Amino acid sequence: MSIKYYTHFLVQERSSRIANEYRGVIEVNRTLKSGDMKEAASMLARNVKCESKDIQIMHLSRLH
Repeated sequence: MSIKYYTHFLVQERSSRIANEYRGVIEVNRTLKSGDMKEAASMLARNVKCESKDIQIMHLSRLH
């Protein structure tokens, strides 16, 4: 069963001065530990095909 989160994050790639902004609902196969932004950034980076250090999470909250 997947768990849904609302997220708002920026992707700042080194080759560009402009950050891409994303927001919406994502589904993951397990619960992210509260405040574990490193794990969330890694997961998002895999999905948008960038490095986790290029991700800046502005907001992440579990949907019920």
